[in-house]
Order: sequence, then C-alpha cells, then structure tokens
Amino acid sequence: MKRIINFFLLLFSFVFLTGCSEDAKLKVTLPNGIPLISVAGTLTEDIEYNNVTGPNLLVTAFTSKEADIIIAPINLGAKLYNSGNSSYKLDSVIGFLNTYIVSIDEPLTSLADLNGKTLAAFGETNIPGITLRSALASENVNPNITYYNAINDGVAFFLNGDYQYLLTSEPVLSNLRKKVSNLKYLSIADVLHETTELDLVPQAAIFVNSESKNTRKIASFITAVENNITNLNKDPQGYANFIYQKDEYLESMKEGLIASSIPLSNIEFKKAIDIKEDIEKFFNLLLVEDAALVGGKLPDQAFYTPHE
Repeated sequence: MKRIINFFLLLFSFVFLTGCSEDAKLKVTLPNGIPLISVAGTLTEDIEYNNVTGPNLLVTAFTSKEADIIIAPINLGAKLYNSGNSSYKLDSVIGFLNTYIVSIDEPLTSLADLNGKTLAAFGETNIPGITLRSALASENVNPNITYYNAINDGVAFFLNGDYQYLLTSEPVLSNLRKKVSNLKYLSIADVLHETTELDLVPQAAIFVNSESKNTRKIASFITAVENNITNLNKDPQGYANFIYQKDEYLESMKEGLIASSIPLSNIEFKKAIDIKEDIEKFFNLLLVEDAALVGGKLPDQAFYTPHE
C-alpha cells in the first residue's frame, strides 16, 4: 500500500511540475536596436524578455539554455550550433542586411562613384565589412577604406569632411538624415541582389530552444511576431507610438526615430526553411571570407527543424 501511495505521489509531482513548465512565462533574449524594434509590439507581461547589448551576452544566452527563444545574428546561432555549444535551432528570419553607403556632397548613383574616394566603414571582420567588400568586388570598385570598431565611431569624421563616403545602417542612418537634409544613400543589399547570387542577406533570426517545454507559447510568440512585422511595415509611425514606452532603450530613441528607421531597416518575416537556399548562399560567402563566423561548415538539416 505504501508503495502504491508513493507511486501516486510521484505521478502527481510529475504532472504538477510538467504543468508548471507549460504555464511558465516565455523567456526571450534579444539584442537592442532593430531586432528589439521588430518584436516590441509582442512584448507583454506574459513574456520575460531580456534585451542585451553586445555579442558576449548573446553567446551566454545560447550556452546557458535558459531562454525559450533567442533573437540573434543568424551566423552566431549557426556557429554555436556547429560547435555543439547550442541546442537552439533556426525557426525564422526577421531582419535582412540594412547597411548603406551615404554621402553629402559627393555623387552616389552607384558604387562606381566610390572608386578612388575615401570611405569610413565599420565591422571590418564581420558582416558589414564582408558584405561591403563583396559588393565592391562585384563592381570592381576600389575606394580607400578606413575601418572603425563601432558604427558610430566614423560618423563625426564623415560629418567633418574627413571622408567622402560613410558605411552605416539603421537607426544611425535616420539620425544622419535628420541632421543632413541632402544626404544621399545607397543600399548594399540592393547592390548584392543585382550583381551577385545573394538575393537575400539574412541577419536577425529567431532561434528556438529545442529542449524547451514551452512549445505552445513559442508557437504563439512566433505567429505574433509575424503579424507584428506586417503591422509595423504598414504603419511605422503608429507602431512607434505604440511601442516606444515599452522599454527604456526604445524610450531613449523616441518615437520619431523609431518610425523613420523602420522603412529602411529591411524588417521582414520569413520561415528559415522557405529561404534555406538563400541562407546557405550567405553562409557560403562567410565560409570563404572567415569560416569561423559560421562554425567552419554549413549547418545540417536538423538546424532548420526546430520543432522536431
């Protein structure tokens, strides 16, 4: 009899704990900036979200396995998956390359205008620098490039006239457009689309913890993100008004900057399995430039099946 009672106590404990895990708040870790803007409309009291600055905290999130969902650069998720340090798999992509060449007084109708000119850039060994050089090589253009560590570091020098052109991205681009009325800009993604095999350059992605028990809430969140992205692209200003007080980072940006940055941020929702060929083309570029950025190889098929 005692053994039967103990069995039912054990069974009750299992059911209770399982129920608790299913009812637990969804945990989402994501970086500040455009990824946060992309999903901010979905963040409610039912979601425990942790927005971070810098790649090191995202790496920690992957290896600790505490979050149900991580939004991160697609190559970072692939790198950690390939190294065996992550149980997170790729569900969808929500952001694509949004780097731009800008100029004030210099012509900017094509990359050819940069030939022999001075250019301040950022991210030399990462995606911004790699995609910049790929675009330049596709048109045989050779500017004199000075790389800075961070996106903001070269802005003041560019505005001071030390450089004829600048590589930047949103939301810095929108800030520049507010300061300089005649600012010209050219999309690196558009150049790559026209001159290479890179029709899409995926950046921010949703990774799902394959060990999470919160499967229903994960599915609901991803659906909500898809709907949210549709809505923010339809009405950037209305969306900005709705989200800017949801988070200290967004509040510091102000609704005007949020709204103006959305149209050029290339925020789109696409299931990873539907654009696998585009993702692998991008990964192959990284494998040529710096294989370590994607973990030395293409991820296997299981990487694209987060719900199995």
